[in-house]
Amino acid sequence: MSLVIVEAAVVGIKEAAKLGIVWLVYSSFLREHNREGFLKAFYLGVALASGLALVSFFVPSTLAVKDFLARLIGYVFFLFFLGSLAALYQPARGFKPKWDTALGSLVVILTIVYLSPDIIGSTMFVREIAEMKAAYLPTYVSAATGFALALALTVIALGRFKHHIGRFFGLGQFLLFLSVVKLLGGGIRGFAELSLIPSVQRGVMKFFHDVVHQMLVFLMVPDHPMLSITTWNFVGILFGPNIALAAVLALLLAPPAMFLYHGLLAPLPEPSEAATGAERRLLKAAARADRRRKALPVALFICVILVFWFSGRAEDITRLYNPKPKPVVEDKGFIVIPLTDPTMNIRDGSLHKFSFYHEGESIVIMVIEKPDGKLVVCLDACEICPPEGYGLSGEEVVCIYCRTPIPTDTLGIPGGCNPIPLEARITDSKIMIEAKELLEKWDDVITGKTKEAIR
Repeated sequence: MSLVIVEAAVVGIKEAAKLGIVWLVYSSFLREHNREGFLKAFYLGVALASGLALVSFFVPSTLAVKDFLARLIGYVFFLFFLGSLAALYQPARGFKPKWDTALGSLVVILTIVYLSPDIIGSTMFVREIAEMKAAYLPTYVSAATGFALALALTVIALGRFKHHIGRFFGLGQFLLFLSVVKLLGGGIRGFAELSLIPSVQRGVMKFFHDVVHQMLVFLMVPDHPMLSITTWNFVGILFGPNIALAAVLALLLAPPAMFLYHGLLAPLPEPSEAATGAERRLLKAAARADRRRKALPVALFICVILVFWFSGRAEDITRLYNPKPKPVVEDKGFIVIPLTDPTMNIRDGSLHKFSFYHEGESIVIMVIEKPDGKLVVCLDACEICPPEGYGLSGEEVVCIYCRTPIPTDTLGIPGGCNPIPLEARITDSKIMIEAKELLEKWDDVITGKTKEAIR
């Protein structure tokens, strides 16, 4: 069986499992609160999200569209996560009947917002792999079969627990559950990224790295070599990937952990409706049991996030592929890199480096084919770090100086720790880079003009 067919089935199974689990918990939550009428709004939202996925068949899956969907999934995760925190600390008192129409409309909107980016992204991914292998019908049938079977099995297997799960969920726990499902199953790149965790890790690391770098560049005295070396070493150690990931993990886990502390250890209020001491003790015991039940899913989510978070860090970015640069020369004002060299395949998705010597100095150029098939040409340096270059780790290039991972599909975009892009003319046989532009950008790196411009 073709790997493409298997991957399409896995994508369908993942989307169906998410939908089935969300349906189970949502319906149980509504049953517990006697609001099962809101299931119709959920079904309408699912239907509209599925309709948007069908429309996406006619939308080109460009890099910009895929990047937008990936960002949107991340925003939805944080939206539901922040909503869960607000609900955890301000428990809902129940739904007022006069709000039913407005709440039903809100459920439809939130269902579309929650489901549509994943469904559209997965649909585009399945279409893309079908086009790559020119195997349209088998790929689509495999994805649809995986989706249908997984949804049916999820509903049948978990349906027996439907009448019991709702007792463990208040509104805050339910929203936290939705955010955790999004975190663990929000990836839309098939086997390359089944979970949203790698994207969150990369995004937060890059955000921390760029903000701190630019802040320190703004504050430092660029012409003082001792201060410059000390500052960059400080940035490289203190804001490397391990500390950045620990910081974002703490941000994610601190609020639920505080809720656990408050829910399990905070004193219970005295029930005003109790007439006798025995009644007060019974009411307090019932309230304490309810708190413990609702603390259980929060504790479970914390454990799940920890397990998946650190399993997502299993990839070791310290082992980098850093090829030795091949020399290239200038010809009539252009640096020429051949594409037909029999000793290498520049379109193999790996990292290739080339060195151009100017006045006794080696200027290194990096070339790599992005996931969308386009070649990107950059300086082996960025605007922020000292020019120690990049290595390749999986589908990311990694800054050798500060160890920030950069997804290859973002190469060619200037700023931050991304490699500095170069304008290049690409033909069937060669890559041509204007020598003047190359020397100017390299001079900016060496003299610090680029860092001055950031300030």
